[in-house]
Amino acid sequence: MAMKRRARWWLARGTNLLLVVPALLVVLSEQVLWAGARQILRGIGGLGMVRTAHLWLRLLPPYAALPVFLVPDLFSHVSEIWAAVLLTRGHVVTAAVLWVLGKGLATVILVWIYQACEPALLRVRWFARALHALVALRSRLLARVRPLATVLRERLRFAVGAPGWVGRRFRRRRQRLAAQVAWGNRPKI
Repeated sequence: MAMKRRARWWLARGTNLLLVVPALLVVLSEQVLWAGARQILRGIGGLGMVRTAHLWLRLLPPYAALPVFLVPDLFSHVSEIWAAVLLTRGHVVTAAVLWVLGKGLATVILVWIYQACEPALLRVRWFARALHALVALRSRLLARVRPLATVLRERLRFAVGAPGWVGRRFRRRRQRLAAQVAWGNRPKI
């Protein structure tokens, strides 16, 4: 009985460790990419042309809004594949620039289109089901790794008030880079 309990414990811990990477990707995409895209959109949202396009998108019927939403998503995936091909051929900088610009631009456009077309998109049954399934999967994933994330946060002590050695090292490096840039020196990375 104790052996089974121990095996289940190790299986649960192993599964949690495997889920850390997808959970980190989910957090990265939500916290960084989507939040950054929303900030950019707030900045340009007041422009007359942007407001007009937003209102036009809001009036689209569901099956017209769906291709408008899926085209930037397709562009995002194509740019990722293209960047991967460039990376395998040794063009690291070009691949990184393409990935950042392709994924970044596509994310900003996707957020903007989704905000405008959300009611129409959710009227397409399969899209609504897929979105709800992704949201449920994200919730389960994050709930599954939350204890591990709490332990990691405690161990690394990334708290704002009392950062651990990793936080202190990162802060010192950031301050040094800022000082070098301010003095016009080229940063030594």
